[in-house]
Amino acid sequence: MLHDCASLVMIQQLSVIVAVVLLTSTLTGIDALDTGAMYSPPSVLAANTHAQRGLRANIRWRSHSRPQFVDVVVVAPSAAGWQDRRARIREQFPRNLKLMNSSRSATLKFALGTRNISETAAAALEAEQGEHQDMLLLDCTDMDDDLNWNWNWKLDGDVSATTSKVMLSIAWAVQHYRFHYFFRLGDDSYFRVDKFMELFDTHQIPREKAVVGQILTAEILGMTQEYPQGMGYGLTYDLCSFVSTAMPWLLDTAPEDGVVARWLFATGAKFINSSAWRSIIDGEKCDSDMVLAHKLPPEKWPDISDLGTVEC
Repeated sequence: MLHDCASLVMIQQLSVIVAVVLLTSTLTGIDALDTGAMYSPPSVLAANTHAQRGLRANIRWRSHSRPQFVDVVVVAPSAAGWQDRRARIREQFPRNLKLMNSSRSATLKFALGTRNISETAAAALEAEQGEHQDMLLLDCTDMDDDLNWNWNWKLDGDVSATTSKVMLSIAWAVQHYRFHYFFRLGDDSYFRVDKFMELFDTHQIPREKAVVGQILTAEILGMTQEYPQGMGYGLTYDLCSFVSTAMPWLLDTAPEDGVVARWLFATGAKFINSSAWRSIIDGEKCDSDMVLAHKLPPEKWPDISDLGTVEC
């Protein structure tokens, strides 16, 4: 059954109340925030099959009293059957790291759900994780049902797998790192992390309370607002800290990019639109200045040069 207007208003009002209460401690007192105490990550898997038990050994949820610093935490939501997408990013990402200023750093993870995967898929993920050690195996569904989502409704009880992966990944990043930006990367996008950090180093993007990407405006769950397209977008640390603290109260439905914008509507976040984001399926062209190219055809990926650049 669809949520009626009254229910939607109640959800929005609750979100406002929670956001206002948490903003003071989160956005103005980040250094004092004890994220390890506030957020206790879920178990990775509840099922008891042999293959799924094996996955538990490959995830390390733990609090760090002094989290490691990295400039950018890049997380790409993915799915068990999309090994080819992960392989392309694994091949391309290190090349761009070599182009980055030597004083800068970045780390890459893939976020996958583990609730609705087969034992065969779980065994394959265990092997892949054993080889690469770059996946977050999360306690959420891996794929949504084949629903025709739109901007203004959700089904009672439906939770978006992608939204859940982003929410849990942000909480994981805040637990394990201090960083300038969390970058949610589409696993079908080509991302120049070196170019993204150039924007940061030349002060073209803010260092706090900012969402950076290809920004559009739409009516999302009854409210007109800006949002970053899900091809890839960056969130500053303070906004991520807010999300990791507020997550028990946050909406978890689809569409993920619009819902993420809804999470932040009471924070005063600045939505920074960049022309360096390109949507290939919309006819936009790649060039040497781009940060991200969405839906770059798979046949183009092998053409990426040793320097990690591509023309299309």
